[in-house]
This record gives sequence, C-alpha cells and structure tokens, in this order.
Amino acid sequence: MTDKCAWIINLGSNDAPAQAAAMQLAQYGLTPKGQRWPTDNENAWMTSAQEAAEANAAIVILIGSAQELGSEKNRRDLALFRLSLQTLQRKAVNGLALVSGEPLPDNTPERAGLLTDWLTPADARWPAKAVARAHAPVAPKWPARLGVYAQERLGVWLEVHPAPNETSSGALVGVSGNDAGISFHATGPAGSLPERSVNEYELQGLKFDIGSLAFEAWGLQNTLGPEQSYYVRIEGKPNYLAVGALPEGQLEEVHVISLLS
Repeated sequence: MTDKCAWIINLGSNDAPAQAAAMQLAQYGLTPKGQRWPTDNENAWMTSAQEAAEANAAIVILIGSAQELGSEKNRRDLALFRLSLQTLQRKAVNGLALVSGEPLPDNTPERAGLLTDWLTPADARWPAKAVARAHAPVAPKWPARLGVYAQERLGVWLEVHPAPNETSSGALVGVSGNDAGISFHATGPAGSLPERSVNEYELQGLKFDIGSLAFEAWGLQNTLGPEQSYYVRIEGKPNYLAVGALPEGQLEEVHVISLLS
C-alpha cells in the first residue's frame, strides 16, 4: 500500500499557503499531496475523494479564507468528499483548517455536523497534531453510522445505520434544503451497495419539520442488525440529513446532521 500522506485541499487561487504547509509537513516526515479544490464541476468531489483514497490520505488539510471555508457550496461538497473518502478507506479521516486573513466564525453548531472537527482552526502546533492524527485518527462523534457511495452511473447513495453496533427497528432518512430529494432505497449488508433488497412496509415522501427545517423522508421497517445498513439514493446535495429508527412504523428519536458545519 502507498505510504500515508497528508491531503492538502487549497480552496483559493493562491498556491503559496498550500506550498508553505506542504514544506512544514515534509519536515515532520509526512508526505504532502493534494489538489486545488475544483469549482467548475458539481460532482468533482467524487473524483477528488477517489484520488485522495488512492494516495492513502491519512489527514486532510483545508486551506482557504474564511469566505472560502464558509461557502455553503464548498461545505456541502467537502462533507460529501469526507463521507466518500472514509467509505473508500473504511476508516475515519481527520482534518484541520488553516485559515488565511480573517478568522472563521465560531463553529459550535447546535446540531451534529459532518465537518465540525475539520473546521476547527489550527494553531501553531498544527503540523505535530496532523502527524499524530494521521497515525491515530479520532472517530467523529456522529449519532449514526454514515457512508457515501458515488458513481456517475448509479448516482449518490447514502449508507446509514441509526444505531451503530446495535439492532435497529427500521430506518428512516430525510433530507432538507437546497432542493434535495430521495429517489430509491434498499437494505443490505454494511459496506457495499446491495444487489437486491426485500423492503418491508415502505414509507416514501414523508414530510415533517424539526425546528425551522422541513424534511422529506423515506423509510423501511426492516430490522437492521449491526452488520446491516439502510441505503438511500440522494438527488442533489442537502443541507441537512435526518436519521432515525421506525419502530412499528412510527417516528421515534430522529437525529439531525448538518452538511454545512
């Protein structure tokens, strides 16, 4: 396998900060690789995740201004990139943010976020921390097991389990914001898209509100063991996900997860 590397994502047009970061990481013995973040292709995060996985990216370094790192489009794409990268590598991948100019606003969201730990501004000791996290990543504290399978032909599939390491009575996924939707669902073994699925008591197009967020959701009442998952094909890029169980077809505890924080 290729040696571990730090994957540097430059969100801006100036390469100097990324080159400086690469030199610092090299001094600590961690090979720097990376890319300038593409802005002209809606699905560029798919190929970016594939390239980072093939390079054995063990830590991601985000470099950009507060405006670039705060862009909702960039954050949605980076959240999908992270899920895809972790799914491809079958492990957690940590990240750090190097912010140029004005600092990022405080990123302590009231809801779980897919990028919360990545967007914590790095301090002067960041190279040592990056090396440590590359060799001993800390799993993100998400309330559900999450993954993404993305192919141009098959679309973007979200893998979820509402109760990691436990058995779940059914599963539900909702999307909110940015005109996103769901177009198909299935259950099967965790870790790969199922070739076939027996769906029990389907729910489609269920609508509900959580606070100010309006969700449209699909669900199944299949019992999911710890080694199984629920898969939904997502159309578009939502701002928020809702994930929960469906005991006896009823909504129980639903977790909201942000792609924007």
